[in-house]
This record gives sequence, C-alpha cells and structure tokens, in this order.
Amino acid sequence: MIKISKIDEDWKEEKSSRGGSWRYRDLSGEQIGARIEELSPGATSSEHHFHTTEEEHVIVLEGSATLILGDNRHQLESGEHVWFKAGEEVPHHIKNTSDSIFKFLVFGERKTNDVVVYPEHKVMMLKSLGFQQFTYRPLKKD
Repeated sequence: MIKISKIDEDWKEEKSSRGGSWRYRDLSGEQIGARIEELSPGATSSEHHFHTTEEEHVIVLEGSATLILGDNRHQLESGEHVWFKAGEEVPHHIKNTSDSIFKFLVFGERKTNDVVVYPEHKVMMLKSLGFQQFTYRPLKKD
C-alpha cells in the first residue's frame, strides 16, 4: 500500500496544557512516526522526556525556538537538525520563546517495546504489544 497525502490538509489543532496552541499534521507509517508541528509563541512541544529504545529527529522548518536538553538550553534556527539518540537519559523538549510560529518536522522509530521517561513527573509510559500504559510509581535508585 502506498499513502499519498497533501501536507497542507488535515491539520489538527489543540490547546496545549503547557501553554499556547499546538498544530500538527501526522504523516506516520507503520515503522516510522513523522509529523509536521507548529508551536505558537510560548507553547512547548511535549513534556520533558526521553526514550529508551526509540531515536527521534527534529528538522527546523521555520522560525526559532529553545531546545531544553537536560538542564541546558540551545537556540534552534531554521535549517537545523537535532538527533536524540535512543537510550540516552537526557530529557528534552522544545519551547517556542519567539514572537512567531515555530514549525518543525519530527520523526523517529515506532518500536513496540519503548519506555518513555518523564523524570520531572516521576512517570514512565510503557509501550508494548500495541498498548500504552502510564506508571505513576517512581523507581527507587539504590
């Protein structure tokens, strides 16, 4: 099966619980997830997180924003690429700190056994066998 679609159609828009609005166009297949996303000024891409088995990529299409990577901040500009390596325990998210729309392509693997860790909330999302389950019990480190 081949899927052909127009990028400028079927956008979904949501108000972000993290501030601002978030608009996206899902272009995913079965093995690779891909979306074009737009963040309004002040909006963030996601909660601070990292993946244990899935790598992610971001390509900046338009505008500028701040990448929060662990405790560090990096300015992102149009034309830049960011690779988040699977298994690196460095959480990330993007915040639009500019006065205009920030547009980017995000893509990565869709593995059936990924764990997404949200360290600020002490929450993990377990993905397995087509299901997603959040666990709210923090792990104890010895």
